[in-house]
Parts: sequence; C-alpha cells; structure tokens
Amino acid sequence: MTIYYQDDAVTLHHGDCLEVLPTLAAASVAHVVTDPPYILQAGSSSQKGSKTGGWADMMNASHWYAAWLNEASRTMRHNGSAWVFGNWRSLPVMMRAAIDCDELAAASLAVWDKEWIGPAGPQQLRSQHEFCLVLARQGFTQPNRSQGDVLRVQSSSSKPTGHPAEKPLRLMSKIIDLTAAAPGDVILDPFAGSGTVAVAASAAGMRCVSIEAEERWCEVAARRLSQGVLNFGEEQA
Repeated sequence: MTIYYQDDAVTLHHGDCLEVLPTLAAASVAHVVTDPPYILQAGSSSQKGSKTGGWADMMNASHWYAAWLNEASRTMRHNGSAWVFGNWRSLPVMMRAAIDCDELAAASLAVWDKEWIGPAGPQQLRSQHEFCLVLARQGFTQPNRSQGDVLRVQSSSSKPTGHPAEKPLRLMSKIIDLTAAAPGDVILDPFAGSGTVAVAASAAGMRCVSIEAEERWCEVAARRLSQGVLNFGEEQA
C-alpha cells in the first residue's frame, strides 16, 4: 500500500481498497464514484451445470461488496452518495450488499445507454446498456429534480487506454455533476482503473482520492493525470 501519484487535486493509492479505505479519515469524502469488478465467475452464473458462479457464489461476492461499501460510507459526509457501476449479472450482488450496508441505502438505479450495441453470445441479446446503482446516506438529496434515470453517453469498441472496462470520460463527468459536489470537495474512487474518475473530478475543480490494486493501471492513470489532457470526443476509460 503506497501513494503512487499525487498532485494538488488527486491522490492515487496503489493497494487493495480494503487496506487503504480504513486509513482515510471519517467524513472526509463528499461522494463515491466507482466502477468495481462486476462479479467473479460471472460468465458461468447462468450455466446450470457449472459448479462456480451460482447463487451461493454471488451472495458470497456480496459480502465483499458490502465490506468496501461500508468502509467507503465511513469516509463520507452525512449527505454523501455512492454511484457504483454494474451490469445485469452483478445487480443482485449489489442489491444484497446494499441491504448489508449500515449507513447506505439503494436510492436509484440509473441506466447508461451506450448508444452502441456490443457483442453477445449465441443465446444472448446484444448489450446496449449498463447500470449505475445510486446508494445514499440519510442526508443526501438529488439536486437535479429534472434528471431522468437514463444517461445517454455514447460508447464504442475503442479502448484507448487498454483497460478492459473503460468508461467514457463524458459519462464519469456527468455522474460527478449529478452528485452536485462543490469545488474542492473530495470524490472517492476505490477502483480507479485507468483514472477516469480522477481526471473528471480534477477537471471539474474537485479533489479525488483514488485506489487501484494493479500497478500497471496506476501507471496509466498517473500518466494521464500528469499530462492534464482532456479529450471528451475520444478518450475513454
């Protein structure tokens, strides 16, 4: 566990979030915006003959989700919120984890319309969306009362940073805007990947605490942050 990169706006930790989160001060974070691993063995969760990835494994995975969500909640202010990405397979895991959270409750489920159709297996419909579960502490209120629960931000098969779970920078910027965080507020991302949340938060005048377990993605994130370049038309992660 170490600080891999730091500037005036961003602190990027290289380490396991369950080790780093307890070191962060209570009530030091405004909101959480993150894209965690969706679910282990998700590919076999729909295969009847599989010995892994069934309901029991999914519920076990929910304990891991609840563990980091509870730690993240401890760092948040009383009016904070957590915006957590997932897909149709991980949604039951996320909802179960929400039940096990002490200070967070599921408030909304946003649908990211990718405006692009992805690949699929022979039994599947081709995916055009993912989810973002909004978990709220008691004092949180959604400031934009006209915002619907479908977010249309175009995606594509292009992955400029090479990260397998890239999200468009515009999407993360939109999510941060929906939190109504103020300039100088801290956004927490326990699963930084290639650093998109940190880039978006910094561009919006906020600070960000990011955590990433894999050093190769810390390197990518640090490079992006040190360049300070935003490309809303093409860059994703």
